[in-house]
This record gives sequence, C-alpha cells and structure tokens, in this order.
Amino acid sequence: MTSIRAVLALAFAISAAAAEPVVWRLWPDKPPDEAGDLGPEYDRTGPEDRLVDGRRVTRITNVSDPTLSIFQPPAEADTGAAVIVAPGGGHTILAWDLEGTEVVEWLNSIGVTGILLKYRVPARDPARPWLAAAQDGQRAVSVVRARAAEIGVDPSRIGIMGFSAGGTPVRYASLVKERLYGAVDPHDSVSFRPDFAVPIYSGGVPEGAQITKDCPPFFMVITHDDRDRSVAVAELYIRLKRAGVPAELHIYESGGHGYGLRRTDLPVTTWPDRMEDWLRRLEIVRPAS
Repeated sequence: MTSIRAVLALAFAISAAAAEPVVWRLWPDKPPDEAGDLGPEYDRTGPEDRLVDGRRVTRITNVSDPTLSIFQPPAEADTGAAVIVAPGGGHTILAWDLEGTEVVEWLNSIGVTGILLKYRVPARDPARPWLAAAQDGQRAVSVVRARAAEIGVDPSRIGIMGFSAGGTPVRYASLVKERLYGAVDPHDSVSFRPDFAVPIYSGGVPEGAQITKDCPPFFMVITHDDRDRSVAVAELYIRLKRAGVPAELHIYESGGHGYGLRRTDLPVTTWPDRMEDWLRRLEIVRPAS
C-alpha cells in the first residue's frame, strides 16, 4: 500500500515543478550598518571547490539586499507551520543549494512552508563578523510573523533553522532578547523570537545571550569529529537543560561538516528523519486541515 508520506512527496514534486517562490525584500530600504558597494551577487564556486556527495555546491557571495524566498507546500499537504532557513558559508558565502533550496524542498515534502533567508555576506564588521547575519535573522522572524496571514502560516508555529554559520541568525533570534538594530517599520513591533530553533552543525552560546526558560525548543545535530564544534553544541545543550528549555541533541560519531541533506552511508545524514519525528511529536507539524 502506498504510504501517505509517499503520496504527499509525489504531490509536492508535481506542484514544485511549476511553482516559483514568492520573494520579499527583508528591509524596506538599505539594511542597518551598510556602507559601500560590494558589487553584484555571483556564484563564486570554482572547479577546485569541494563536492558534497559527488555534487557541486552553489556558493553565492556579495549579498547586499537580503531577501526571503517563500516556498509553499501543496495546499492539500500544508500543515500551517513554517521554517526560515539560513544557509551556511563561514559568513563569506551562502551554500545556496546544499543548505538552502534542497532544505526548503524537503520541508515542503512534509507539509511545511520553507522560507529561504538570503542574508548578507561577506561579513561587514571584522570585529563582529556575525552582526549582519544576526540582524537579518531577527528581522526575518519579525517580518514572517507580521505577514504570516499573507502566506497562510500560523504565526505561533514559525521556526528558524541554520547550518554552520547560518546558525548565527538562529541563535541571535532565539537566545538574545535585545534587537540588534533600531526599528525601521511596523514589522519590528512584532517579536523576533521564533517558536522553535534548529541549528545544524552549528553551536555555541552567542554574545549577549540570556538563556531562560522562555527560550524556544531546540533541535540540534552535530558529529564528534566536527572539530571542536561538538563541544560548543554540548555546552549550549547543557545551558538549555539547566534553564528548563526543551531540547533534543544528536551527536553522531562521524560525518565531519557541511553535508546538508545529501544522503550518504553515514548515519548522520539520516538526521532529517529525526527532525521530522521531533516536529510531529511537539505538534509543530500537524495533519493538514
């Protein structure tokens, strides 16, 4: 018998073939603390760059006008939940397909609206390379929540997910209480605190963090051999645990860094199944109405 999940995945594949995302500018004018002209955006990937699962990775840089690209699941599968997705890239580039478009496609396949955040890279402030990404992450949550009705999203089920350096928008929206820029329009009167947070191979406690019981639930994935990042993630988990914040942490023995959702024979690449279980168990993802 064909499973419901398989039917939904097929429905998504059919609808996605013709669907184009709705794209919103993140800021009404120039983003905060912007100065100078970096030149046009471009894909800087060259033949010498690392492949992932034998495939090329699109590496976008010179992003000065951040956007939100909204990918919606088929109406019959839509659960009303949404996840803002921030690709990684060391605050230098955005791994646009590996940790972006491939992720929102997966989210759509489980009935979740995927909102791809194109945040500013490369880093503007050498002393605070995280700042532009953190500002863009806080703004993204406020904008999506303020405009949730336009895209049929439940404003109480909006999460943010980030990979590697894309964890910066996640942590500064989820663990920091102060907005890192002055309000620019009425959207900034809406909370930037997400309803759940998903840093993937990304961790550490951000500058200015206030980890209290009102922080959102966390789902985290890391590997033991991912340099010292597993220690930082474990330390964040301990802080969340001590504060009484619901959290789920998966530490796999091997897999390194930067695998996205591309499946290999390594167990760590099954992590999306664990995340789907978590989303359903917390009733963030509910049966489509």
